[in-house]
Amino acid sequence: MAAAASIAATASFVQRSGQQLFLDGAPFYVNGWNSYWLMVQSIEDSTRPRMFAVMMAAAALGLTVCRTWAFNDATYQALQISPGNYDENVFQALDQVIAVAQQNGVRLLLSLVNNWEDYGGKAQYVAWACRAGQDVSSADDFFTYPTCRQYYKDHVTVWVA
Repeated sequence: MAAAASIAATASFVQRSGQQLFLDGAPFYVNGWNSYWLMVQSIEDSTRPRMFAVMMAAAALGLTVCRTWAFNDATYQALQISPGNYDENVFQALDQVIAVAQQNGVRLLLSLVNNWEDYGGKAQYVAWACRAGQDVSSADDFFTYPTCRQYYKDHVTVWVA
């Protein structure tokens, strides 16, 4: 996450005052899109150009914000292989997404978990807790069982540390 750290040192954050968003004191208007796949497509050389192309096209269209996944739990090209166990190559791919977004003037909304089973999501946290001997069965147990909640808190800590 080296690129993310260097960008954080130079990038301003969008802020809110009342009902208006601001960036560096000027009104900021969200004109955005969803590309959940940016991190995964950035892992391999053969698919990385897709990420570059969409960022450049979005900037050319005046889009300002992209929502993308900053998670992939226990699936193909997983970021989090198991609770607290990460693939550094996938983190580096996400670093590149963050850097390219910044170079193109695009802000990112990074989703840290999915409601659905795609890319692992909350169901994967429940599966991990079940394998750890917890009596969990529903994906919604993600919200209430201490083990699931701790796994997620630990995951968030990786991002804010």
